[in-house]
Amino acid sequence: MTRVFVSASAAEPFAAAPLSRRLEPLLSATFEGGFIPGVNRFDWSTLGPDARMAGPFMSPAWRSSEAAGRFERLPTTYHGFARRVAAARYAAGLFMVTPPDADGVCSFGPTIDFPPTALERCAIRIGVINPSLPRLPGSPTAPVGVFDELIELDTPLVEYAVRAPGTVETLIIEHVVALIPNGATLQAGIGRLGDALWAGLAGKEGLSLQSGMICDPVAALIRQGVFAQVTTGSLLGSRAFYAEAADLPGVVLAPALETHDVARLAMIPTFVAVNSAIEVDLLGQVNAEWVDGEAISGPGGLPDFIGGARRSPGGLPIIALGSTAKGGAISRIIPRLDVPPTLPAAEVGIVVTEHGAVDLRALQGEARAMALIEIAAPDHRAALRQAWRRGV
Repeated sequence: MTRVFVSASAAEPFAAAPLSRRLEPLLSATFEGGFIPGVNRFDWSTLGPDARMAGPFMSPAWRSSEAAGRFERLPTTYHGFARRVAAARYAAGLFMVTPPDADGVCSFGPTIDFPPTALERCAIRIGVINPSLPRLPGSPTAPVGVFDELIELDTPLVEYAVRAPGTVETLIIEHVVALIPNGATLQAGIGRLGDALWAGLAGKEGLSLQSGMICDPVAALIRQGVFAQVTTGSLLGSRAFYAEAADLPGVVLAPALETHDVARLAMIPTFVAVNSAIEVDLLGQVNAEWVDGEAISGPGGLPDFIGGARRSPGGLPIIALGSTAKGGAISRIIPRLDVPPTLPAAEVGIVVTEHGAVDLRALQGEARAMALIEIAAPDHRAALRQAWRRGV
């Protein structure tokens, strides 16, 4: 199967694809990248009559293509996808880069999770020269001559808007922040709970951040001295965030092969991973991908980061979620998952809802189930106890 690698996240070059002469013979290929749900909305399968799209996540934006058999959701974690890219052979690659400097060198700017890894794996390399892409210190570079085709396209980067937390998110984050010791190395993702976390860290001291992606509020925490060092593979946020990114001290850019490597993460003392989920069952199994039987995301970095935190000396593997959905009608602490788990029960650590936090690592069987029921919504606890007694 012919595959074409595509940059994603903030540097998705979808507007350049129709302009490429070298892509014309490949418009029935499978376009593969680390496309982020809710961020990268373009459907690459629309480029040609037989084109397909592939990536480690699912999103409602690509649902119709999936139904038509033109979307391939790769069953892998973020680090697994990085390993896949490192071993792949692509017919072509589409890369957004900065204009070359005086020495003829382009930078990958704020998105280096997968593109620099893919560059050497592509038979044809297409560079999309975008003046809007910031040149960041430490970002990998490539000589402009390495590209077989250059397309000049001045287009805004994909943006991500941080959302204000609601009451439930605020309560959850209060419990999470109380667990994080000064001097820890923290990981958190984007999304409603990840967005809510940053404001709660304002009083912390000596933290470091090791994450796959950072957004606007991290800049303020760097300026305040909360984070002494930040290691990430991608910056995703507002135009203002991109504009100031080059001046942020202590930011180290690294590919997903490094940022999501469980063995590397496990060597970090007091590594605290904070990830959200859709539901957790009474065995401790975690679902972060499925709603009503349909995939809405992928495992992403959750198994990578939770695995690293679980193995880190003093590490805290934290899964956070609201206790209910649909206005309280549905409990998100459930008797038993009916979908494949994103995280098996053996890997779970601390689970947090607005009703408290429980460390499941030393608990098994009924003790584990009863602890989870205590942080479920009060209106659903009796039904959960009955379900456990029935063996459901």
